[in-house]
Amino acid sequence: MITVSGGIMAKVAVLHPPRQLVLFRVGETHYGLDIEAVGEILPVLPVTALPGAPAGVLGIADVRERVVPVFDLHWKFGVPTPGSNPEARLILVRAGEGPVALLVGAVEEVVTVAREDFQSVATPGSVSGLGHLNGIVRRGDRLVLWIDHARLVPERMLPAA
Repeated sequence: MITVSGGIMAKVAVLHPPRQLVLFRVGETHYGLDIEAVGEILPVLPVTALPGAPAGVLGIADVRERVVPVFDLHWKFGVPTPGSNPEARLILVRAGEGPVALLVGAVEEVVTVAREDFQSVATPGSVSGLGHLNGIVRRGDRLVLWIDHARLVPERMLPAA
């Protein structure tokens, strides 16, 4: 942890190159997750709604006879969830004591990132809204937001121990 101006404590991710990231898209924005956090990438499965679930939680899905909560990253990032999208995928990540499925618009590729491709950023405004952001990765002419899935998923939806 480091103290940022105003005495706020923030986690700072350290890039130990080379690092592999799974790149995906939500809306028009490109994101990356550490490959170590990704258990599996699946086509969108049927989701059973959960009345009273936290905002952003679409419900639960049956993944090989295991009930997994499904979290919509479109909601998290303020992007409309497309109705029918054949490119949409569920990215299973390890969170808490079990997997969580993240709904994304498309999974693009797995890339190896070198230190010179990475840049940390000072989050504008409130750090609470962007606390999941580790930094920025340059991929050619586009910027990829490198996110930390553990700080992205709401604690209330994490699988129980």
